[in-house]
Amino acid sequence: MKKLTKKMNALFITVMVITFLGIIITALSYHNIQQEALKMGKTQLEQVNEVSTKLIVAEVASSANDLDSFIIDTVDASVPLQLPQQNDLLSQFFKRNSAFAGIFLFDKTGQELEHHFASEDATVNNELADKAKQDPFFSNALKGQVTQNGKAYFINQNSFFNLYHPIYNAKKESVGLVVVPLNLEQLFLAKIQPTDTDQRYPLMKNEKMEVVMHPAKEQVGLNIITGRQKKFPNLDYTDLERLDRYQKQHEKGSLSYHSYWWNESNLTSVLKLNAFQWVKIGEERFVIANTSDFYQDNGWILHDLLINLGLVVILLMVASLLVLMARLNARQQQVANENQHLKDKRQLESEKHQLEKRLLQESKMETIGLVTTGIVHDMNNFLTPLLGNIELLMTEYKDDPELFEDLKDMHFAAKKGQQLSQRILHFSKEQDQIKKVQSLTAAVTEAIAVMKILIPRSVTIKADIELAADALFQQDDVQVLLYNLITNAYQARADATITVSLTTPSAAMQEKIANQAIIYQNKNLAMIQVSDNGPGIDQSIQDQIFTPFLTTRKEEGGTGLGLFVVSSIIKRNSWLLEVTSSTAGTCFSLIIPIIKKEDTLNS
Repeated sequence: MKKLTKKMNALFITVMVITFLGIIITALSYHNIQQEALKMGKTQLEQVNEVSTKLIVAEVASSANDLDSFIIDTVDASVPLQLPQQNDLLSQFFKRNSAFAGIFLFDKTGQELEHHFASEDATVNNELADKAKQDPFFSNALKGQVTQNGKAYFINQNSFFNLYHPIYNAKKESVGLVVVPLNLEQLFLAKIQPTDTDQRYPLMKNEKMEVVMHPAKEQVGLNIITGRQKKFPNLDYTDLERLDRYQKQHEKGSLSYHSYWWNESNLTSVLKLNAFQWVKIGEERFVIANTSDFYQDNGWILHDLLINLGLVVILLMVASLLVLMARLNARQQQVANENQHLKDKRQLESEKHQLEKRLLQESKMETIGLVTTGIVHDMNNFLTPLLGNIELLMTEYKDDPELFEDLKDMHFAAKKGQQLSQRILHFSKEQDQIKKVQSLTAAVTEAIAVMKILIPRSVTIKADIELAADALFQQDDVQVLLYNLITNAYQARADATITVSLTTPSAAMQEKIANQAIIYQNKNLAMIQVSDNGPGIDQSIQDQIFTPFLTTRKEEGGTGLGLFVVSSIIKRNSWLLEVTSSTAGTCFSLIIPIIKKEDTLNS
């Protein structure tokens, strides 16, 4: 019994040590995954901030263009300077852009000739009138030496800067200046503010680190450190001061820090991610940043790891109780219990491992679906005004054949981009796919034409359409298939030559298909082939190419979802796909049943 007791004690100590090591390893894994999640979150936020920066710059430039168009159309420099006297013209000017707060006209000496305001707020209008000439770039603007706008200033928790339009006579001499205060906070709320502003939003600050654009209007005009310290003196600003120093020392970047959501009533410290970029707008430099809540965006990863840590602790307690109970049993019973325990433990770990893999995979897919849907929705919003403006230009320049053809190409590409975004939104949602009998030849031809516009010029696409056929399918499916296969081909080689063919399968191929799938026997078939002269698929991963997230281009931002999408569409339609690859190139062969027109009429 003493010998047995020593063995039980040794076993107990061994289990304790192994479990303790498991806790340490899990804790280390938690830390590593958190760091990786931070890195991934920063990368994604930098991409979002890049879009926000371009959007803000574009909206300011659009406002300046509105001013230029209005002055060119309505102000005559050959007569005594005056703004248009018809009240409806000025009203239309202010309605055109809700961020226009007023308009001032000065002669070349800086003497104010007249002014008009968008609102009837006398307090704001008086301050606008006082600050119209206080911009340090006003004197240069009178000489026509200012690009677009001057410095930012604040009135009643609103931020402004002056848009300038110098007026020249026929001799190109400056005879006057039009100044329009642009309400930056109003521009932000009307054109830039996202819908999910609770834990993710863009903001803009000037060189003094004073907030110029922010979802919480009470933050406008505050210095991010000193201004907030006056308003909230009891908060910890250590990390915010680190952010302030980092942004002043770098042109662009990203980092994590602890701060507060200033639009909440109960301010509590949270871990934020911040991506920023300095940009010059007119004569002023601004830092445009996007901020997000790290745990809201990545908490599911850390939550899973905490569950794992808890399971390890539970296993420690269970193992300890089992060993203590085993010490009270006879030797044979103890050995049997121990063996059973080890079997159960191995089975539990195997099941837990499979469950964790499945949950992680589903979480990734859900997260990517949400992010993709948001980005595609925003992209669709950007394409809508672009299409409208191109259509206006096509109407205006329809007498210029060469320019009109270029505009038609731009309109076609933008329209296809909008349709593609809709398809991605449809693909991300669970819904019944509507199939109909339609021209397979037209769908393939259209997809090739669109891809020729979208791919780099160094890539050549050859079309070999030998078959005119109809089939039962959803047009989006065929085009998404070709988009992904062509994209996969030219990303493998920058100067790739890609051939897309639509033919009837050879007799040998038809026999092979009939042996593989009984349902395809005695059916008319079409074969779409996408072949390239790339380096081919590595033999070690050829059996895994349709696995989601498997990519050999992580450094270039590959997601590993293109061929997974192709595989999903193939399975959903019960089509056949064959892949052959070597160092001379890769060929994807897609087999689709076709329907003759007489069969359609008879049915």
